[in-house]
Amino acid sequence: MAMSHAIHLRDRSDVLDDFSVEVTTKDTAQLAALSGAIPKGTIISIPFLSTESDADRIMAAKMVRQAGYEPLPHIAARRLGSEAVLSAMLSALVNDAQVTRLLIIAGDADPSKGPFLDTATILRSGILENHGIRHVSIAGHPEGHPIQNAAMLNSALLEKRQIMEAADIEWSIFTQFAFASEPVLAWIGELRRLGIEVPIHVGIPGPASVRTLLKFAAVCGVSASTAVLKRYGLSITQLLSSAGPDALVSEYATALSNADRGDVRLHFYPFGGLRKTVDWLRGYRT
Repeated sequence: MAMSHAIHLRDRSDVLDDFSVEVTTKDTAQLAALSGAIPKGTIISIPFLSTESDADRIMAAKMVRQAGYEPLPHIAARRLGSEAVLSAMLSALVNDAQVTRLLIIAGDADPSKGPFLDTATILRSGILENHGIRHVSIAGHPEGHPIQNAAMLNSALLEKRQIMEAADIEWSIFTQFAFASEPVLAWIGELRRLGIEVPIHVGIPGPASVRTLLKFAAVCGVSASTAVLKRYGLSITQLLSSAGPDALVSEYATALSNADRGDVRLHFYPFGGLRKTVDWLRGYRT
């Protein structure tokens, strides 16, 4: 199976080669105005938010494509009411936005709203291949999962790999954001030892107020202890200040110069707003 080129880092700007960004449907309209800071062809992931409709998601993917970027819509398996709903959405995404890749997650609906209990259920269905989806991204959990332990997570990951490789579907992994690089790098090393060589997109919290970062951390189950915040250059007393990921990204720039970690890229979550993240990207490159 064809693999994307590995990134060999020489200085801090190189760590931003082939970065990706998550952009909510309401913010996709900003992309055309920000095209000077985000290279054409950049992967723009579009989260599957419960407050939005399928029509919203399809329009967002279309706007991403029209702005010159590669749309990566998220699909939440447990939130889909039927196979027909998924098929209709895929048809629209492919026809209206030329979508060729998806990020599939289980989703948090409990019980499931339809026949798809998890990511693997969709992967086994054959629906993706029928609609011409040739690349699937799945979620990675460097800091663990609230329900599944590490052995369960690894087993599920290997199962998904088996399904996708049997179907000749290219794949990659996107992680949740983390405040510290060490657990993420250790997790990447473990995946490589398991023989998983696909691209890994490491989640980076974009610049935002510390209060905002902590709010998203709590919702996402991300470790946000005082010790971690201190290493990230923050403290609990700085809740109203704004923080950027300079130190964290620099840690990755140093660590990823080791080619043994394979193809690892950065994926930005612009919690403080898309424009603020874009401004940070401009500044970090200079």
